[in-house]
Amino acid sequence: METTRVRLRFLSHPSICGIILPNNLFQKLQLRHRQKITIMLGKKEVVATALQDKRNPESNIVKMTTLLQNELSIPHGGLINLKQEGNSLRIGPAIGIVTTGIRRDPKQPIGPRTSFFHKLLQAQEGKGVFYFIFSPHDVDWRNNQVSAWFLRKSKKGGYLWRKMMTAMPDVIYDRIPSRSAEKHEAVQEFKYKLASYPDTPMFNQGFFNKWGVHQLLYPNPEVNEHIPETYTSPSLVTVRNLLRKYPIVYLKPKNGSLGYGIVKVVKNNGGGYDVSYHNGSGNVKRHFGKLSSLYQHVFRSRRVGSYLAQQGIPLMTFHGRPFDFRVHLHKNQQNEWVVSCTAAKVAGSGSVTTHVRTGGTVIPGDELLHHLFGKQKALMTQRISEASIRLATAIELAKGIDLGELGLDMGIDTHGHVWMFEANSKPGRSIFKHARLKQADQESRKLLVDYSCYLANF
Repeated sequence: METTRVRLRFLSHPSICGIILPNNLFQKLQLRHRQKITIMLGKKEVVATALQDKRNPESNIVKMTTLLQNELSIPHGGLINLKQEGNSLRIGPAIGIVTTGIRRDPKQPIGPRTSFFHKLLQAQEGKGVFYFIFSPHDVDWRNNQVSAWFLRKSKKGGYLWRKMMTAMPDVIYDRIPSRSAEKHEAVQEFKYKLASYPDTPMFNQGFFNKWGVHQLLYPNPEVNEHIPETYTSPSLVTVRNLLRKYPIVYLKPKNGSLGYGIVKVVKNNGGGYDVSYHNGSGNVKRHFGKLSSLYQHVFRSRRVGSYLAQQGIPLMTFHGRPFDFRVHLHKNQQNEWVVSCTAAKVAGSGSVTTHVRTGGTVIPGDELLHHLFGKQKALMTQRISEASIRLATAIELAKGIDLGELGLDMGIDTHGHVWMFEANSKPGRSIFKHARLKQADQESRKLLVDYSCYLANF
């Protein structure tokens, strides 16, 4: 049976574990009055009695007795999906977002990240899903249930956070916030147990390592034209050889984010080398006559083993400043990669990177492309989108894990060629703060729900 969207209501009855369905659904499901049927929510299942609602034959309202509600840990009624699989009737899907830093505070249950999750959960509107947030500590493995935070509409029209017990979800979205949180014993134990748990996919697990992604993609003839030449643990000889081939070389931390620790090395035509980086208080630029002196300066306080050396790309500029793109991609309900947003990030004055943190500014990608390319805008947009989708497909295939979203840092060089500098499995959403990217923000959040429905087989 195809997924059917219904309105779920509860009927107070302390002794009957029953589900009451209108005639049209009874026929569709080929049920008999008082037939026993297994009802499933997430990883919980209960045998219930199917009863026929003869008063409202064409209704889309399904009623469950409170006994069945409690047995299945159904958190709330309202719009929900039904799907028949064999002799079972599934309701849901139940989509859980796992994270850390959850508190007991009903106003700020996820601390300073509460507004981030508030926006994510708002995407459930009209989707007919159970959508919630939980931490590894909240799981009751023995009873297949979890203590979770739900975002519910209040009678006054706003939203309230409510903590409720519910079934272990059909699918899990990994939003563990950092590499350090990933190493916590509770997180490691949760992921270990989940690996042997039946049919519970978790997407976007873990964090990417820049060198790991490079090793996956550089040998791949489908996408390697977009990958800059890169080396791990670069020696002085490696940096010198790269500077013989390219006028700019970047030194990047393997596990860095937000542009922290990136160093730009430029070979001067008049001799010597310039080095630029951001040091917390501002942008720093220094000149060295010898590359060996520059190398010693850079790695005086940085571990060579935790760095990469990468071919510098001569990026196109906007008002004299280099720019790149954050391309946000999602899987849709058909399990296909789509671009939900392309935002241009223009470097700040004297900055090594285009990050907002170091003075960069965000502009909707189509506006910048229109400014630079005019009638050729559609062609360049297509070029970036096609490259991004091929790269996302290659990453997912090589990683062998479920990925529902990716943030790719892309650039266009002065010859119009498209490059990828970085792939993020936990992309931030700061680009969506731009006033003209609000619609893209909504689309992005809805696609997370759509892909979850696909993985949950709804």
